[in-house]
Amino acid sequence: MRDEENYGDLARLFAAEDAQLEAAPFTAGVMKGIRRQAMIRRLTVGAFGFVGAVIALLQLPELLSAFVGVDHTVTSALALARTEISQAAASNPMWLAVILGAALSMAAVSMTERT
Repeated sequence: MRDEENYGDLARLFAAEDAQLEAAPFTAGVMKGIRRQAMIRRLTVGAFGFVGAVIALLQLPELLSAFVGVDHTVTSALALARTEISQAAASNPMWLAVILGAALSMAAVSMTERT
């Protein structure tokens, strides 16, 4: 019985100390690391997704030309658009900056959008 009284005193003491401590700094410290990890994961997945989309887009003319039902004008238009874009970027590198800026803006909006 006497031990239970001592433990009861300790339990009340710990409860009083826990009530005085604020959980906000500890929670903020833990959540900071979790948010950083989530941001890095989003950025990594988004970057690999963007690279994959660009690679798929570059392969689209060859893929469509393999299908018999696709009109030749579609595949030639896609191939022509790719060469025109590369020529425009070579003649004026500002176009690359504009395309990159637009892509980064869309990526930033999609990554920060909450579902």
